[in-house]
Order: sequence, then C-alpha cells, then structure tokens
Amino acid sequence: MPPSPTKTLRRIIAEDEPQRLETLRLAVYLHDCEIKLFGLWDPDARQIEYRNAATRAISTKPIEKEAASDAKFTMVKSWLNECLHSNVRGKKIHKTCPLPNPDYMPTRLVEIAPSEDGGYRLRLRDMQGYKIQRYAALSYCWGGDQLVKSTRSSIEQWRVEISWKELPQTLKDAALVCMKMSINFLWVDALCILQDDQDDKAREIADMPNVYRNSIFTIAASRAGGVHEGFLADRNATDFPGLVFTLAYQCRGIALRGSITLIKTQTEPEPLDRRGWALQERLLSPRTLEFSTRQLRFICQHNPRGKTDGWRLKPESNKSRQDVLGDMTLLQEGFGAIESSKHNTNGPEFLEAMNNWYRLVEVYSRRQLTFGTDKLPAISGLAERYGRVFGDQYCAGIWRSTFARALYWKAVPPLRPRPRKWQAPSWSWASIDGPVVVPEEKLAEMAMYSEMQKNPNLKIGDLEKLDDFTDMEPQVVDHDLQLSNPTFPYGPLVEGAGRLTLRAKLLNAVLAFNQHTMFGKNVVTASAFAKNGSSLPFTILIWFDALENDEDREEPAFLLELSSKFTDFLWASRGLVARKVGDDTFIRVGCYNRTVLRNASENPEDWERRAHHDFCWFNSAPTAIVDIV
Repeated sequence: MPPSPTKTLRRIIAEDEPQRLETLRLAVYLHDCEIKLFGLWDPDARQIEYRNAATRAISTKPIEKEAASDAKFTMVKSWLNECLHSNVRGKKIHKTCPLPNPDYMPTRLVEIAPSEDGGYRLRLRDMQGYKIQRYAALSYCWGGDQLVKSTRSSIEQWRVEISWKELPQTLKDAALVCMKMSINFLWVDALCILQDDQDDKAREIADMPNVYRNSIFTIAASRAGGVHEGFLADRNATDFPGLVFTLAYQCRGIALRGSITLIKTQTEPEPLDRRGWALQERLLSPRTLEFSTRQLRFICQHNPRGKTDGWRLKPESNKSRQDVLGDMTLLQEGFGAIESSKHNTNGPEFLEAMNNWYRLVEVYSRRQLTFGTDKLPAISGLAERYGRVFGDQYCAGIWRSTFARALYWKAVPPLRPRPRKWQAPSWSWASIDGPVVVPEEKLAEMAMYSEMQKNPNLKIGDLEKLDDFTDMEPQVVDHDLQLSNPTFPYGPLVEGAGRLTLRAKLLNAVLAFNQHTMFGKNVVTASAFAKNGSSLPFTILIWFDALENDEDREEPAFLLELSSKFTDFLWASRGLVARKVGDDTFIRVGCYNRTVLRNASENPEDWERRAHHDFCWFNSAPTAIVDIV
C-alpha cells in the first residue's frame, strides 16, 4: 500500500527500547507473518529515499540493488585500509587482526590481469621463489564436483592460461572482486590444489590454515549455492518471497512523517553457512568480505559484527549470523583462555577452552560436506590452531586429555545411515554423518528427566550440583593413529586405522529394545540382560550412532563403562555400546546411560542397599583390556 496520512504506523514504545521496533508481527488476511522493518526504500520508484525521517527510529536500511558498483568497492577499500593501517598515536587499533606474514606464500596462486578485449586473463602461477604479493582467498560452495579444476594433466595448460569462457560464474565474480580491490592474485582450492594427486592434496590441505590466515582478505560467496551461480548479481527487496509493502510512519515527538517498508524475515542460513569447509575458512581469516543475499558485509576479528552496505540486520536477528558471530567469539575467547592457562590441564581456563573446542565440533557437525571423507580435513585448521597452545595430543577430532568425556559423544536424531566410505575410527564423532553433541561434565539431560519422572521430589538444580563424572574413568593403555600425512598431526588417518586400547569394565549383554520419544527426539530404551543370566534385567538409555537394521541391533552387545558416579542420592554409569568384530576388538555403535536415584522416603542404608542391588552387574563386571577401532 502507498504511504497515506490516514494509514500511519505510530511509534508507541519508549525511547529507551528501540530494539522492540525491529520486529513486528502483523495479521494479514488470516496469515500471521513475522516481518522486519527498514526505511528509505521506495518500492514503486525502486530507489532510495535519502530524506526519510523514519531513519531516526529504524536501524535497518534498504537492500541495495547493486552488489558490485565502483562506489561500493571504494567504500570496501576504506574499510580494509582502516583494518590494516588505522592507529592512534602510533598504536594499531585493530590489534586482534593480524597482518599477513611477509615470509609466507602459498604454493600456487591464480594471477589475474586485464586482457586486451576488456575482460580478464587468468593463469596459474607457482609461487616458490616469486616476489611476495598480496593475495585474496575464496570461500565458496562447490555444489558438486568441479568441471574446471587443476589436475596433473591440466596444470601445464593452466600455467599458460585458464580459459575465461569455461570458468564458472563464482570464480569469474571472485576475479572481478580482486581487480576492483587492486589485488592481482587469488587462491582457489579447485585451481591451486591438484585434485587427482593425493600427495599434493594432503600437503595443500595441511597448509590451508596458513593460506587463509595470511590472505589480505577472504572473499565469502555466501549467497551462491554452487560454483555456477555467482554472487555479484543485482538484488532487490521485491525479489524475495514474502510480503513487501510500505506504511506511513509518524515520528515521535517531532512533526515529521516518514515511511517504512516491511519485508518478511530471512530465516534460512546462507548456502555457505551450511558448508563444512567454510567454518574454518571464516574463523581463520583475519578479514572477510562477505557477499550475502541481502547485503555486503566486511568482517574482521576486531569487529565480528561487521560493516555493511545496506540492510544491516543485526546478527542477533538471524540464526545463522548468530552462529557465525558466536563461533568467532568462542574462538577468540578460547585462544585467550588457553594461552593464559599455560597448559594447566586442571585449570578452569583450559577446561573452558576445551568446552569451546567441542562447541565448535557441534556447530561444525551440523554443516554439510560434498565428500564425507573430508570430515577431519575440513576442521584440521582449527584443530591445528588449538593444538599449538593446548599442548595436548589430537586423536581424530578428540583431545587425549578429554577421552573420558569426549568418547561419550552422541548422535542427534534423526539418525542417518552409517557412511559407506570409512571416515574415522568408530570411537570418533567424525565416523558418522550428521550433528553430534559432546556433553559437558554433568549428567545427561535425558537421563535426569527420565529419573525425575519417577521421583518428583528431585529437581534438576539438585542434580546439576554434582561433581564431574570422575569416580571411575577408563585407562587409555595405548592408541595407534596412522596419519595419512605424517607431517600433519591434525589431518585424517589412514583408512581403517585408529586403534584405541582401553582398560575398563566390560559387560556382555543381550538388549531388548523399546523406542519412544523424549524431548521431541527418538531415544531407545533397552532392557539389558546379563549374557550369563546371573543378574536381573535393568533398563538403560541408548543413543545409537547411526541407523541400524533390526538384525544388527539384535546381535549380542557389550557395554563398556567410561565413567560412573555414586553420591548420597544418585548412582550412575555411562559408556559405550559396542559390537565385537574380533578377539578383544570392538566397534562403537552407540552410547548408554544407566541412572538410579534415591527415593525421598529412603533412609541412607536402604538407598545404598538398593543401589548396590541395581548395580550389582556393573560392580561385578570384569575389567578388560579391549581395542576399539
């Protein structure tokens, strides 16, 4: 609807609560739509209204149509210059934004130069011994296998020229950005890594943290779901699905009337925010130039919220932006904590840093990879950065000092089939596809909820006061990790390698399954029977790692206890569900939790007697030395 004096949206909130105006819920014909507000845009004239009084109250701004104008790149250059060179009395302002290492250069870069026909000429340059040059790195979605990529047969031709006509649109757009920013070199994984040479891939993937860390900036093609889509096309508010209309706006306290345009909120993350590789590319880059669906954003480690050309939707209002902002904050806080902890593995800073690492693992596991075998390589850069200050051994996504806790990771339903190609040993979260959670040192939430239903006098707060699960922990006797690249301890393992030898209680059991829903998720409850029949059955909660057929589930199972806890009102055991594949050799198929709580009416003697009875099987279980692969 056009602006009208009789159809005016009045500001009725207090001056000190402007954030409440950022989100408005309207009922439009029976449809309840959640929409966001921005001003200064006339959808009829399709132009910006520079003198709109509503800008005093509305922080979001128009979605700018052009994604790659000369004026825009002039603005971006000023942002980049501020990050690189701004100082006060000789002191650098952006202290957390490192400058490129002048002694570092990637193995190969794509050189970009103007061509005689007004376009651009590209070729692949071997940079060894070449004079140091500034370069940009590209973070983008492949969208499947690449038609244009460097191989042992194509690299000689690429050294002469890379055909501009055959280049997919995202790579063309990246070259254009480099030229607009006066950068003549670009790093692109598909072109700078020999895709059919496993030795070259191993070396270059191991060097990727340095590539992104030392780039002058990273180009993030966030809006492109595949390499052929590009990211510099014009954008308009009316191109997006949902309501787009204008309302008149009466400014509070002044005799000015403006107008605002309302548009349905973007709730889906950008395509690049779903890509596994992009997490470490974003977090390791000191500076990122992000081309998203509705805005251009310049992000640096000093200002993770960034500067934008338009729209300016706050990260708090966009779930995917919240994740990225949170991840960058976690990374900075994590490094600050571990650098100050001086490798004190018992110190609170070190433990908090470990929590940050496994939080990143959880975020990363929700993302997608074209090739499942990239599960460990695509986070190896972050692992390498943590490892430099942790002083701990990295074991296929898990730090050795946290085995008792981190081996108890859980797959988040709905479960997926087990990958056909081997990705990591079964005890690692990287062995499966899909999201995982690594619990902190507290009782599993679902186990607490299940037991509280039986004993309403207990409260979650009472259980959270428990100490860590440290009454009993397995002993790591040995581990054999055969790295694909022996010079890079944070990379993938040789297929089928990764033996973990533990000394722990081993319970031979037969499981009878009962599936039900808890907290909106599928959880399997199983009644466990001792294989030798010497114990009464008891109920345990089981979280499987992947979809299993009924025949596999009915096979004999082994419960490997990782930790246990006994207090005045609780006895609990948690560990792995394993399947035997050889003499004293097992694979992990899930994890379990067995919890018994004291009844409010029980005296200490009765409680201890019942607890020992319910856990007699666990107490009498033999300690064994087993291999998990």
